[in-house]
Amino acid sequence: MLLAIERREYLRITLTGKIDIRSKGVTEPLTGLAVNISKGGAAFYSENPFEIKDELLLHIFFKDDSVEKFEEIAGKVRWIKPVGKIFAIGVQFKEISRVTHPLIYSYIEVNDSVPI
Repeated sequence: MLLAIERREYLRITLTGKIDIRSKGVTEPLTGLAVNISKGGAAFYSENPFEIKDELLLHIFFKDDSVEKFEEIAGKVRWIKPVGKIFAIGVQFKEISRVTHPLIYSYIEVNDSVPI
């Protein structure tokens, strides 16, 4: 079930799935769980705390039929909330367009009209 939650500038679309997170000084990507996505950013859960303003490179995974695809996008940490032993993290995308990020754009456009 998809839920659309309207907050801030863009409509947020539920996205539950794997996300790989890279930050400066980390050689191996960290794995997180995506929560939602919009044209402005994404939220995810991670076992690793990041700092506000940390620059991250996210690999967001999408299932298309039975094939898993991903798209890479850069962003900056805007908020962090502890949730038990993990962290909910909000990242604002640096730059996004239909041309540079077709998978993300298409997912948002297809799902933004799904009724709650």
